[in-house]
Amino acid sequence: MGGEEANQGKKAAVEELLKRLEEGRVSDEELRRLIRIQLERRLKWGYKPTYEQQLAQVLDLAKSLRHMNIGTETDTLDSQMYEVPISFLKLMFGKTVKGSCCYFMDESTTLDEAEIAMLDLYCERAQIEDGQSVLDLGCGQGAVTLHVAQKYKNCHVTGITYSVSQKHFIEEQCKNLQLSNVEIILADITVLEMESTFDRILVIGLFEHMKNYELLLRKISRWMIPDGLLFLEHACHKMFAYQYEPIDEEDWYSEYVFPAGTLIMPSASFFLYFQDDVSVVNHWILNGKHFARTMEEWLKGLDDNMDTAKEIMKSFSGSKENVVKLINYWRGFCMAGSELCAYNGGEEWMVSHVLFKKR
Repeated sequence: MGGEEANQGKKAAVEELLKRLEEGRVSDEELRRLIRIQLERRLKWGYKPTYEQQLAQVLDLAKSLRHMNIGTETDTLDSQMYEVPISFLKLMFGKTVKGSCCYFMDESTTLDEAEIAMLDLYCERAQIEDGQSVLDLGCGQGAVTLHVAQKYKNCHVTGITYSVSQKHFIEEQCKNLQLSNVEIILADITVLEMESTFDRILVIGLFEHMKNYELLLRKISRWMIPDGLLFLEHACHKMFAYQYEPIDEEDWYSEYVFPAGTLIMPSASFFLYFQDDVSVVNHWILNGKHFARTMEEWLKGLDDNMDTAKEIMKSFSGSKENVVKLINYWRGFCMAGSELCAYNGGEEWMVSHVLFKKR
């Protein structure tokens, strides 16, 4: 009985902390300290005594995902993260409204420059050439779609999104930029079927939200021409892989960033185990400091425009309590991501780029 009571006490403490975070009653310094403690605990949980055990942990997750649906909890994530007003995101992100890792060449690189640098890197690594058909799967606010469409005028670029606001925003940008080589499709990727095939497919920051990579990559392979290429970017840990679920009753961090069970943190080499329908051509790693600095720039953008951000969220969420909750969530999300990717000099959690060809 004592153990059960202790666990209940830990759960109550976590619930109280999450409430304080929602209400903004935790200082930034204290929140970052608490995040680092949780990251230390995650590393202690993740690293195994032998490499045999380490590999077994990765393979066990890979095997378990093959028995799941392609994706889950799409609506939960959309309401919490992806259907917030674009005007709010524009306060945080750079000019291209790129909601993923940016590439900082040096200390003087601005967020706007880092967005373009990463977009150019995608094009280079995906081997995009003018005149190709390009699919941007899970296109977000259209940073990749619009960049490719402008850089390669003879490419036809198709973007797939599940977000109504994202579709409308990208189509508005196409009108402003006078782009006629872009098509945006509103669809749930997990159930989408289409006959079209593409020379290049880019998937940025989507796979972390999926589950059955065997089925997903099989689906994507059907959209590739015989000599087509698939370029994938995903966040990762260098050694182990896991679902974002609490490791015990004291783990508030995993619940705080994403709803339990909705996110996968792959290992750096995780997708080498899913080559049934595609095979790996090349693989690159970016130090986590790039994503950490991206998150810090987002946090600065939000803090520098706080009054405007509150007004936007007021019209979006309705109540003062929800405004406070959403603002504090996004501030905490940025700090959590920054601390995660900056940990151990960016050599624990990082960004992986993988290039596949069709089998």
